[in-house]
Amino acid sequence: MNKRKLIRKLAIPAAIVASVSLIVLIALIPIKNSEFSTHKDEFKSYMNSFMEQNKKYLKEIAGKIKTAQPDLVLINELQAEYLMDHQRTDQPKKYLWMSSVNGDFIFGVPPANFQKANKVYDKYTDMFKTDGFYRDRNDFMTRLIDKIDQIDFTQFDRYEQPMPYPGGWHFPEEDGSWEVMQSVTTTFTTPVYDANNKLIGELYMKVDDHVNIQKYYSEHRFEPSPYLFTLQILSIIFLCVSGAFLWFLLPTWVYIDAEERDVKTPGIWAFLALTSLFFGLTIYLITRPSTLKSFNCPKCDGELNGTRAYCPHCGYDLSNTFCQQCQYPIKPEWQFCPNCRSETGKHEKHNSSTDLIVP
Repeated sequence: MNKRKLIRKLAIPAAIVASVSLIVLIALIPIKNSEFSTHKDEFKSYMNSFMEQNKKYLKEIAGKIKTAQPDLVLINELQAEYLMDHQRTDQPKKYLWMSSVNGDFIFGVPPANFQKANKVYDKYTDMFKTDGFYRDRNDFMTRLIDKIDQIDFTQFDRYEQPMPYPGGWHFPEEDGSWEVMQSVTTTFTTPVYDANNKLIGELYMKVDDHVNIQKYYSEHRFEPSPYLFTLQILSIIFLCVSGAFLWFLLPTWVYIDAEERDVKTPGIWAFLALTSLFFGLTIYLITRPSTLKSFNCPKCDGELNGTRAYCPHCGYDLSNTFCQQCQYPIKPEWQFCPNCRSETGKHEKHNSSTDLIVP
């Protein structure tokens, strides 16, 4: 079988697979957009419920505090509740603390986190003031209380103030990255009044909702339904494989065609087609010789392998395909051979018929 013809037969199914995969991927775009729109509506409903529940809960705690020194029984109950919640993997983690009107820390649960946070703040107060990023102790708690166990503050003991690089104490939150719609942690606050309705402090609660992070996903990170996701992955795989197959078939076809047309340096043309794709192919098609070095049957395109009488593949008569004088390949409509300038059989037949009708 002709090599170029074989490549064309291989290219057709690969092109069909690539086209179908591309169509599927394009068709999935509006479907994914629709699913993400539903996801946003569900997230909005979830956030409304999330905010209302935590605001209500915080106000209930604030209502139980009637003095600047809260009841130890209440604090112990909160500590037990929060310790249990932090041991569960299916619930958001909460951090609750109270500050006086003057900003002094009163209590916090879970206690271990706030003990470490206060110790760090007291140790590096001067550096914090020089840096100016944290306004006060409450601001420090609000930003870092949920990460206090993850930060190695001892790395800064060898530095003197000010910090040797900008933002050394900032430790920005990563919740606002491209993968989520907004911060996964939310801080709530409510005033605390005593029995005489006098303001005695502020109650804070930071909720780490990483357990439900999928609800916060942005469009870049949002994953569609498993079936659509599987279809998308399969389409990408088929598109890449078929595209790569076609990519390497192209220079292969160029190389074989250049060899059959006796083109010098066929490898360079193949490399040009491989690296520049259709640009290189277009240049090659424009500049390649019009005749083939190896002759093919005009009917079945089978390689003739030197025969000039009949096609060995389909039996086609080749008498009008080659010049009778020099055996140069000619086209049926030619009247003269471009190689030896002898008249073709068609021309002679045309002249004999013309002589018959001349009076």
